[in-house]
Amino acid sequence: MGKTEKFSGLNTDLERLANRVHMYLQENGFEVAYSKDPTEPASWFFIQARKASALRTVAGARRSTDITIKGSPGNFEVSIGTGEWGKNLVTSAPLFIVPVIGISATLMKLYTAKKFEDNLWKYIKDQSKFLADSVPGAAASKTTDTTASASNSSFSVAAGIGVDSRAYECDYVEGYPGWDEQILGGKLLLVREKGGRNRLVFKSLDSKEILIPSANVVEAHIIARKKGLNEDDLMIQLSCKEDGNGGKIVKPVFNLNDDIIRGVLAGINELVGEDKVLRSFGQMSVTTETKYCISCGNQISKEAKFCSSCGTKQS
Repeated sequence: MGKTEKFSGLNTDLERLANRVHMYLQENGFEVAYSKDPTEPASWFFIQARKASALRTVAGARRSTDITIKGSPGNFEVSIGTGEWGKNLVTSAPLFIVPVIGISATLMKLYTAKKFEDNLWKYIKDQSKFLADSVPGAAASKTTDTTASASNSSFSVAAGIGVDSRAYECDYVEGYPGWDEQILGGKLLLVREKGGRNRLVFKSLDSKEILIPSANVVEAHIIARKKGLNEDDLMIQLSCKEDGNGGKIVKPVFNLNDDIIRGVLAGINELVGEDKVLRSFGQMSVTTETKYCISCGNQISKEAKFCSSCGTKQS
């Protein structure tokens, strides 16, 4: 039996929420298929996921977790249930296998103690709040401080220019060349700007600034580390290329509130994933060659590894 929850008053960009959900599923070892309303702006999104494993039984291979997001930014609902892989129960629009475009994370290792569906619901609720007022043009130079799951964060959305900048309190940063060993206090900004200009910015209390283009980020992880004599504290560690130094890899560490760290990592993943998609579009060659699915016989791209209609892996 599926479960549905309603969200209102958030003004959440539903496509960004759906994208974050499918990246979360990929990070946790699932194959993901995706479909959405062909109209713009889309009013529904349908995501299917199944555990990626060569040892699946025939029956298990057909089972899927189905997530539906539908409505408007200010009033939408999310449903989670089970279904059959490759079948879209929402609409006749085709399902597309989603390639892995994000960056690696350690969520799966850190949160295995709870049931998967409970974790998924918590993640969706957190991201709905993290993306509040994220619809372009919905707010002009609006800044807010939240005390829910995105505590210690603030953001501003500049209307009409497609920029979404979100700032999160950061206890300290370390491991960046040319700075002190540890810089105490500041904000980590995630700046999403159309046209491949996504970036991460750390601003210290004395106005020093680190700017990291998301295109330079190789991977990001949540790590656990002792902070003084206290228990393990969760932090985000980046591996990124340093501009102007031959592309040397550096690994700065950002210490954020544990309550918001998963959401911040998802935001970094989103910025990096979008830039990877833009770069891949620029490198893609157009082809009209096709083949036919070995299972259902539908016509698919010659390069397709999975059928967009039934989900069957091609030989």
